[in-house]
Amino acid sequence: MSQSRLFYIDNLRIFLISLVILLHLNITYGAPGDWYYNESEAGMPAIILQAMFNITNQSFFMGMFFFISAYFTAASVQRKTRGKFLKDRLIRLGIPLVVFYFVLNPLTNFIHYYYIKHEAVTFAGFLTNPRAWGFGPMWFVETLLIFTLLYLLARKLNLNLRIPFPGTKVILIAAVLTGLAQYIIRIWLPVGWSLPHTNLQFPFFMQYIFMLIFGVVAYNNKWLDAISYKSAKQWFLFAQLMILIVLPVMLYVGGKEKGIEAFVGGGSWQSFAWAIWEQVVGFAMMIGLFGIAKKYWNKQGGLARQLSGSAYGVYIIHPPVIVGMAAVFVGWQDINQLLKFVILAPVALVLCFALAWLIRQIPGANRVL
Repeated sequence: MSQSRLFYIDNLRIFLISLVILLHLNITYGAPGDWYYNESEAGMPAIILQAMFNITNQSFFMGMFFFISAYFTAASVQRKTRGKFLKDRLIRLGIPLVVFYFVLNPLTNFIHYYYIKHEAVTFAGFLTNPRAWGFGPMWFVETLLIFTLLYLLARKLNLNLRIPFPGTKVILIAAVLTGLAQYIIRIWLPVGWSLPHTNLQFPFFMQYIFMLIFGVVAYNNKWLDAISYKSAKQWFLFAQLMILIVLPVMLYVGGKEKGIEAFVGGGSWQSFAWAIWEQVVGFAMMIGLFGIAKKYWNKQGGLARQLSGSAYGVYIIHPPVIVGMAAVFVGWQDINQLLKFVILAPVALVLCFALAWLIRQIPGANRVL
């Protein structure tokens, strides 16, 4: 594997973290989903558009984050001693987890209850209330820390598998089998369920587990080098057909009686259709984006370098920023929720990246962020 920096991966990080911000802002203003503050639920037809946006993003963006994280974990562990690698991971993953759990999660809840609900609460009260503590979206970092420990144990087995980049048939079979496994899990653990005290969302975890494994295999077998622009474009166009044609038909036909709730689990045909659709689209989008980005985004100027460097910080601090924005604009009650999302989306992106950049200027912060 070439040791030159993969700028297109850095640029994809900017894109993916932007989608995280937009997904949570979308939930704030009408889309179905779980978040600290939901101002309202959008009506028809806006809710279909907003649901399509979040369902599409959910199909690939966190899986892609896990793939990239595992890919660079495999690269990093080969350059460092086991002790140095583990120390660096504990600093980079462990410190943000602790800060978010005990400070930023209470802060986000405090903004919601004090500035939006106007309840007589204090920030000190939230800091000392165990019910206000939590991982929130940092379940991703929590999972990476668990994966790091498991990966270090697995390396002792010297399982350096040589697997060439799979063909189309194998990729589709893998996607369908992942979707089937996810469907089975959702019979008992529907979308929206998370493991108490951890926020680990098992209804989505099959893809994440596979992407962590595939990320390591990809590094050892140069899978990213094997993705051609031609095949990536075909996968990407296939994904767009599934998103723009199949998804709205599936939502319309399957949601006539119970709406989005029909798709979340319990063994329904809607849940099965979504689980398979989700993984097929997710695999296609990931391959497509890697190949297209490799061709068109494999360079980086000063601004992009700062944005990519701030991406991890953005992930950590975006909850209080988004809820804080919602508190500032809570008086916009007469504005359509979808329009409110569109207007505030660029504001949220700028605020999150700017604040993360400022935090990185603090001495020593770069070691963590």
